[in-house]
Amino acid sequence: MKKPLTAAALLVGLALVGLAAEIRLHERGRPVASTAVRSGGAAFAPAPIPADWVVSGDPVTEVAEVSQTHDGSAQVYLWRTTASTFRWTHHADEIITILDGEVFVTDADGSRHHLTPGDVAHFPVGSVQLWEVPRTLLKSAILKHRSPTLIEASLRWLRRARALVAG
Repeated sequence: MKKPLTAAALLVGLALVGLAAEIRLHERGRPVASTAVRSGGAAFAPAPIPADWVVSGDPVTEVAEVSQTHDGSAQVYLWRTTASTFRWTHHADEIITILDGEVFVTDADGSRHHLTPGDVAHFPVGSVQLWEVPRTLLKSAILKHRSPTLIEASLRWLRRARALVAG
């Protein structure tokens, strides 16, 4: 019985040490650069919509990663697609801003939204919508993934520490 308790106490201790080290890095003013990208200069790459999600049309879809948080829990993307209709399942919380074009989004409960440039929307993880895109659409998207548990964070910190020592 003592071994599992000792292991749990060690993991909690490592988590607290890792958390304290991460906070100290921020407090000491670790140089952090911001990111700004104009959509015309973004490096887009193909990002096809899964074929079984497509309802009509032949969408050509591209994405450009703009930035991400230091811990990888959130990313900022530019995303564009050509005219088409598709179902989208969200694997992360997503907040979008329409930059160009328009889209009609129908939620699972049947409510329909018409989004145009400047409109902002939030799609929770696990939600599914029908997207009807009448012409090319460009949006910015912030994807937020779930936060790691204390044990996951501790193990990640321990791996980083081992890599630095081995390094």
